[in-house]
Amino acid sequence: MPEQIVVTEQRMVDQEALERWLPEAMARVHKAAGEAAGTVEQPYLLRNHVADEPVFIVIYEGNPNEGETAVDCCTPLHAGGTAPDGVATRMIPAHREAYVRVQKQTVQSGKIGDVYVGIENWIEGQGLEVAAAPRETYWTDFFSAAADDEVFDVAFPVR
Repeated sequence: MPEQIVVTEQRMVDQEALERWLPEAMARVHKAAGEAAGTVEQPYLLRNHVADEPVFIVIYEGNPNEGETAVDCCTPLHAGGTAPDGVATRMIPAHREAYVRVQKQTVQSGKIGDVYVGIENWIEGQGLEVAAAPRETYWTDFFSAAADDEVFDVAFPVR
């Protein structure tokens, strides 16, 4: 993944608070990014079946299931784009990712934790190491998706 500049909102949340905060945070960061939000020229963020929907990157600096942790909700800006004045931004450094596509039913069944463990085990098995906090990259509206729709990636930056 190349370096990205994103509009961001950060909160300290546990899992229950995350579920309330995240949908509204996605709407706020997308609105704050305005015309600068976009992924058309960033093919690594596009998904052919939902290319017109906004993309969100949610970065976890811990596990909200274990208590309050810092979580960033971000929306990418056009490559080389400039953020509107007065909005919070973050630079996500260039990195390599190990990721898995996740269907909505995986989340609904309570098995999302297994996805994280599986990726971490794969990373270790490949002789790689986790380089930064895990993230979920959403490219479609989770709440309106069907149970068998792929709704996001779970990814770990690796080295």
